Amino acid sequence: MFDRSLMQRKADVRGIYPNQINEELAWFVGQCITKHVAQATGESEPHIIVGRDGRISSPALYSSVVQGIAAAGGVPLPCGLATTDMVQWGVGEQLDGAIAGVMITASHNPGEYNGIKAVLLNKKTGGLDMISPAAHLDPLFAAGSSSGAAAAPACAPFPCGPNLQLQEKFTEAACQRSTRLPQAKGRIVLDPGNGVGGLFVPLLKQALAARQSSVEVHAVAERIDGTFPTRPSNPGLPGAVKLLQRTVVELGAHFGAAFDGDADRVFMVDERGQFVSGSLLLAALGQNAIRKALATGRKYPAVVYSAVSSWLVVETVRKAGGRPVVSRVGQDALKVALIKTDAAFGGESSAHYNYPESYGLDSGLFSLVDFWDMLLASGKSCSELLSSLAPWPSSGEVNLRIESADWKKTSKQIIDALTRQYNDPVEDAYVFELDGVGVFHPRTPQFQTVDDLFQIDKPNDPTGTTYRTVADGYTPKWWLNVRASNNEPLLRLNVEAQSAADVTGRSDTLISWVQQFCEAHNAKAQVEDWGNLRSA
Repeated sequence: MFDRSLMQRKADVRGIYPNQINEELAWFVGQCITKHVAQATGESEPHIIVGRDGRISSPALYSSVVQGIAAAGGVPLPCGLATTDMVQWGVGEQLDGAIAGVMITASHNPGEYNGIKAVLLNKKTGGLDMISPAAHLDPLFAAGSSSGAAAAPACAPFPCGPNLQLQEKFTEAACQRSTRLPQAKGRIVLDPGNGVGGLFVPLLKQALAARQSSVEVHAVAERIDGTFPTRPSNPGLPGAVKLLQRTVVELGAHFGAAFDGDADRVFMVDERGQFVSGSLLLAALGQNAIRKALATGRKYPAVVYSAVSSWLVVETVRKAGGRPVVSRVGQDALKVALIKTDAAFGGESSAHYNYPESYGLDSGLFSLVDFWDMLLASGKSCSELLSSLAPWPSSGEVNLRIESADWKKTSKQIIDALTRQYNDPVEDAYVFELDGVGVFHPRTPQFQTVDDLFQIDKPNDPTGTTYRTVADGYTPKWWLNVRASNNEPLLRLNVEAQSAADVTGRSDTLISWVQQFCEAHNAKAQVEDWGNLRSA
């Protein structure tokens, strides 16, 4: 058996193997994906790329998805080990006629987890639409079949020949984003964290050699190992990339790059071994994208950022001549906002960075190459390049594990209580309910309501529940956000202020308030991740 509730998740199917997710569920997911794609596109035999990460359970789940696709009448294009952005890029390029893609991965989750995420090419917008288990697959799964007989034999999880060459083509497409790579010298260090990003090491060396670049590509934790023996698969956790930081300094490298488990996210380390936050890199890449857009004659190009990203992003976008647009956290919302606002760039503080000109793809390798190109163009060191962008003091994302009979209900009660509290005029704050509860202090006469500050795009998102445009002329002294995880019994807290002391005080007060609230409601809140509040 498998956990039936996984089919009701919003963005992907994800859980612990084999108790929650297993080969049986993967087979049904493959079948339902094929049926959905066929209904959505009118293609009777849709071509679907299938890739997998390096987790121990991935080959078995990958095989089952391939067979499920074939059993439902689809044409699987199995590409084996791949990164998530490789698979999605291949769909955008319609390699071998592909119009959808499936990736077997649990992204940044620990090794005992696995999952399935899928996208469909939207030929009207040119973007990639996420296939939602809850919205698209669960109804098809529930409809089922009147027969209990096993399906006829499907097909092998291997292609007829190695002709797709997805991995090589994707790496080359990433490198083509920069014309300066032939001039690259010195050293860089990659940290795949034993994830599937290890594929990039030989592929990038090959692509750079073809360009006659003399740069040396070094790597730590290169070997793909689904147990993640070197570090957590999430490089954004405090202290996770210490080996990369040390290696960059020891080798005198220009920078280091750490990928998450499926390599669609990347965090950078400068030449001094200093960690570059996701929001800081988002601001830098957004600034660069705005400059390029303005050079082509575009006016006031939008950059989309997630609701828990630093206010630094807003300030940087404004100064560069762009238009900041805030979206709900998550790629499902951010990619919609990218398309609806015709954005030049977008991303999240979690180190997802999106490229509208490439199907809205969020890609770790594209981001690495774009940052490298900025570095080469500037002639500066990494730290010098980023020194003009000063992040605010921040708590980082603090995660509280909620223990209660119904953690979702308890989380909602907490958010509702905070909403009521900060709506009190005495708090002198705007309460923004785009994602959980956001609080921005102080209020100003220029913006009478929160909708004046965070403006609704009435033609494209009339309810304002996916994204908002941030008005010019406002900067808070501090802001905070509290939201519930979609997948785990976690409450996520973010606090940012112009004063470091303000961050510490408000974070401690907020954590204590949540814990006291839980105690009063027969629940418990335990800090699982202190974000930036405690050193690793």
